[in-house]
Formats: sequence, structure tokens, C-alpha cells
Amino acid sequence: MLMIPGGKKIQNAGNFEIYLITDYQEQDIRHFALADALVLDWQQPEYATALLKEIRASFIESIYLLPVFIFNADGVVSDTQKSLSDGELSVVQEEPIGKMIRQVKKRREDFTPHETNSSENRILTKLFRYLYTRDKTLNPEVDVHAHMGYEYPLIRLHYPAGESMEMLKILRRGTENDFFKGTFVDKTHVCPKCHSGHLNLREVCTKCASAHISSENLIHHFVCAYMGPEGDFVTKQGLVCPKCNRQLRHIGVDYDKPSVIYRCHDCRHEFQEPDITALCLNCKTVTPVENLLEITLDKYSLTDLGRDAARTGIKVAGEEREFTIPGFVNFSTFLTFLRFEIERVKVSGKESQMGSISLNLPARLRSNRQQFERLVLDISDFVRNNTDSSDILSFANDNTFFMIFPEKGATSVEKMLNDFRSSIEKLLSNTFEDEPEWNLAAQYETLNAETEYNALINQVKTI
Repeated sequence: MLMIPGGKKIQNAGNFEIYLITDYQEQDIRHFALADALVLDWQQPEYATALLKEIRASFIESIYLLPVFIFNADGVVSDTQKSLSDGELSVVQEEPIGKMIRQVKKRREDFTPHETNSSENRILTKLFRYLYTRDKTLNPEVDVHAHMGYEYPLIRLHYPAGESMEMLKILRRGTENDFFKGTFVDKTHVCPKCHSGHLNLREVCTKCASAHISSENLIHHFVCAYMGPEGDFVTKQGLVCPKCNRQLRHIGVDYDKPSVIYRCHDCRHEFQEPDITALCLNCKTVTPVENLLEITLDKYSLTDLGRDAARTGIKVAGEEREFTIPGFVNFSTFLTFLRFEIERVKVSGKESQMGSISLNLPARLRSNRQQFERLVLDISDFVRNNTDSSDILSFANDNTFFMIFPEKGATSVEKMLNDFRSSIEKLLSNTFEDEPEWNLAAQYETLNAETEYNALINQVKTI
């Protein structure tokens, strides 16, 4: 029987594994792989949102496609949060949950396994499959906390805030290859330097660019044709022309106000039309409004070709080529070796280790494919030269080195991985000298008679 810590099974006529999650402490999404649906109690919205995002950010199909509903009696759920769920319930009802479970299960029967070394294709295939199972469109959501002020929540999970352009680029690629149909929703303007949508628009002095300016009306006196700032006309007796000393009584008869004049309180410059600039509240860059970057925001729906790609995965022109690494096996072959090694240690009674080193680089550092592949080859050379010929090595998903160490002890493997990490960090520091946004994660798992292959594979695929 499936057990989920912090979850209470909801009895239902369909005998589905539906769980109400009320305790969010130390939840492990791998427990959800065999569930049919989750209902998240919204009494702790921060924890519930974090768990919901973690589920949708997974690349394990049985997890990221899991139907998830929000149980909300009296709280507030944002459009962004709703878009990541399958619906908001004020009462836990079996009908909408069961309907979504059956739909997702039915659609998943159409899918064939898909592996690719392209990070973009992994994200796109995942996005296609999510939209396909839900009959959904991908919509931009207004979000005051979003870097651009708008968000595509599902795909945003795979891009840091500063990589908004990379996020939009992958959506444009989907449209250019006819996987998506884009329908106009809105336009927004962002900082050309950091692409933030949080801007302060100011009228500024045309001479010194100070925002410390004020305006007043210009008055044109019909009789003597004098024109000057309204302040020059103001007296205790009312408006009096400073040129001819006549009193101005009726606008449109004695005078009019044809324009305004601006005055800078810093440099005393006077002008009739101010410049307009945008101060980026994120990076403090000041930009003339005509130089702001204009972003078109579409909603995206799957085309017939997109639905085909959801079923089979994608291979399109422009995909980063898969490159071979001497001494390394592909990921599917690695998984086969892993299964055999688990069976072998169960028979022999001896322990082995499986290690991994995850190379977490922002998309902009992977954009130079030639440089990235050279880096991967340098790291793989180092790993290969410091492991035994009996060790099984693989590199998967553009970011993780996997290793099987037959009959090696945990202590020696832990030391080896720490040495690897230290050396790779030095290589990264030299390669990306001025780029601090990368990190490494090294870990290992002991393979013994208690190891469950399916559980370990789910864990491996979350790395």
C-alpha cells in the first residue's frame, strides 16, 4: 500500500491513490511517483506553493504530470499558483479529481520514451506533454514578483529570474518550428540591460537629466501679444500682464494658455518638452523610453505537430548536436549497467557505489556550445583518468556526470568525489572568471541488497 508522509488518503469510488497533503515538513516528491493525484491544503500557502513548484519542476514524467489540486476554503490563490495546479477546490470533490486522473492516464498511453542531451528539448518536450495531457494553453500571467512583471509559470521554473530572454527564446523556437500557435495577449517594455519590467518612468530635464522639475502654464495676452509663465502674471489683484499692466479677466477673451513650460530646479534650465527616461529598479540603469526593449507576450497552444512532439519527443533543425565522450556510455546504457550492478551486489553480498556530479550552469553559460563542449570534454578527461577501467561513466542531460564504482567503499568514493569537485571548481573558475552563477553538487548512493532499482532511478532522474 502506498504511504505518503504528511498525506491522508482520500477514499474514492475509483480506488485511485489520491492524497490530501496537510504536513509540508520535509516532503520528498519521489514519494509522489506512484500517486494518482494530490490535493494541497492551502492553509500554509508558502509551503504548498513551494511543493507545487517542486513537483512541476521535476523531469520525472510521473511526477510533473501528476494531477494536483488546491484545497482552499478561504485563502487567496494567485493566477500564477492556479496555473500550476489542476484546479482550486473549496470542497474536496471526487468528480473533478477523478476526471483529471483518467484524462492524464489516457493521454500518457500515447507517449513513447524520449531521451535527449539538449536541455531545451527536454524542457520543450516536458511542456508539450503537460499541455497535451491537460488540453491547456500556456498563458502569460501578471505577477508583481516576476522579473518582467509577467510570468509563464510552468516554463519559468527552469530559468532563473535574469534569464527571461532565454525563456522567451525557447517559446519562440517552439513557434518557429510550428509546435506552438502564438496568439497575442499584450506587450510590455523591459530594461535592455537586465530585462527587468520593474521600471520608474520619469520626466527629466533636457539639459541635466534631473527629475527635479516642475511645470506651469504659459499665458498669451491677446492685447499686447506678451507670452510668459503664469507666475509672471499672478498678483494680489489677480492676473495682470507684466508688459502692459492690464488685468486679465476672462480666458478665451483676454488671454489663453497655449502651452506649458518646464523649469529644472537643479540647473535652472527652462524648456517646453521634457525628456522621458526609465530608471530600472533592478539594476539602476537609466534608459530613454524609446530604447526600452519591447516584448510581445503571446499565449501558446499546441499545433498538430506539437501534439505529435508531445507523443514522441522532438528532434528539430537547430538542436544542439549530441557529442560523444571517449570512455563514457550514453545514459540509457548507464541505466542498464546500473540495473545489472544492483542485481550483482544482491547476489554477491558486496557493496558498490553510484556517484554523480551535477554541473549547474545558467543557460547563458551554455549558449556558447563550442566552449561548453570543450569544458565537458576537459572534465570528462579528468574523471576518466582518475577512475578505474572497471568503473562505468556517463554524462546525461547536459549537466550531470554519473559513475558506478563496483565494489568500492563509501569512504573512498566520497573522497574521490570531493577531489573531483574541488578540481572541477577550479576549472570553472578559470573558464568563467567573471561569472559567479554556477555551482556543483556531488553525491553518492550505496548499492546493496536493500537497493530498489525503481526508487534509485527516480532519484537519479531528479539530479
